Amino acid sequence: MALSSLLGQTMSLKNEIAGALRAIRTIRGFDYGDLADVSAKANIGKLEQGKSNITVSKLIEIAEALHFDPVALMALCVAIQKDEPTDTTLERARAELASFKADGGEQLVRNQFMGKELKKRPSGKPGKTENADAVRELKALGLRQAEVARRLGLASSTVYRYWQKD
Repeated sequence: MALSSLLGQTMSLKNEIAGALRAIRTIRGFDYGDLADVSAKANIGKLEQGKSNITVSKLIEIAEALHFDPVALMALCVAIQKDEPTDTTLERARAELASFKADGGEQLVRNQFMGKELKKRPSGKPGKTENADAVRELKALGLRQAEVARRLGLASSTVYRYWQKD
């Protein structure tokens, strides 16, 4: 499946969010007025009709106002979109998080913060450290830049940049 096709299918959860918010609000016995502190009644109405997008921060605010866990809300919406039980969605998420954690990803994310503040990152595009490491290894073996570029499938300009940093 083409990436653009895949993205088109998964980019918007408007309808899923609409249905989930309606159901949660009904189960919890809330009406639009109960959410007035979080959003205007008209905005809630548009969300519940699937006619409005929402930011993650606003979705979290609404979920919390409905006394519903934001992660559970997202899992519910994704399960609806994928037409699968929420347990399947959550198990896939648990497996993904476990793999990410095993690869050091959770700690890497936590290292991006100083307390609750995001650490400043140098400007510019971050490099791919595995590519830089591979270039250094092949350079140490005595290969020329052109051969390194061919072997790694990298642009010669990328190899040059990593070569110079060594």
